[in-house]
Amino acid sequence: MTKNIEIEYKNLLSEATYNRLFQAFAFDQTPALTQKNIYFDTEDGKLRNQQIGLRVRITDTYVHLTMKQPVANHQKLETTDKLTSADAEVIATTGKLTNGPEIAKILAGFDIALSDLVVIGQFKTVRHQQSIQGHTMVLDHCYFSQFEDFELEVESHDATSGQAFFQEILQKYDIPQQIVKQKIRRMSQSAADPIVA
Repeated sequence: MTKNIEIEYKNLLSEATYNRLFQAFAFDQTPALTQKNIYFDTEDGKLRNQQIGLRVRITDTYVHLTMKQPVANHQKLETTDKLTSADAEVIATTGKLTNGPEIAKILAGFDIALSDLVVIGQFKTVRHQQSIQGHTMVLDHCYFSQFEDFELEVESHDATSGQAFFQEILQKYDIPQQIVKQKIRRMSQSAADPIVA
């Protein structure tokens, strides 16, 4: 189990801008990480009402159950339980969570059991990331059920320098800043959000 404060800045990108950043920062030299993301909530949306996201992320090398709870602007408390490939198989075949000890404790505080949770959506992401100037720069290509979109993400250990690095990218490459809905919100849309030109 791990807990950390996640500080991140995000912006949606057009496919052309995604490709421009991909080339400019040599992301072709980084491995592509394919992620299957499965999101959970109660039938009546108790987690959504608390602005909490709960997801299982499955890759070739790990299976993680992660809860994100807002703590401040651009900051979330991220709690992760490591799961097994057997857990992933159960989730894939039954749509049920049966493991996740630390997150089960947090859920109990909201009077929610793992058995109360249902799958509310899923999508695939192809992620490229690298460390630049002490920050993690991420380019995501997201495949939702009705559409695809592209996202820039900067993760940092420091809010001030992280935001400065993020703004530097937007300004240098003339990328309009826009409010980005969380992926958990975008996955239920029928079309992509428009990109500010």
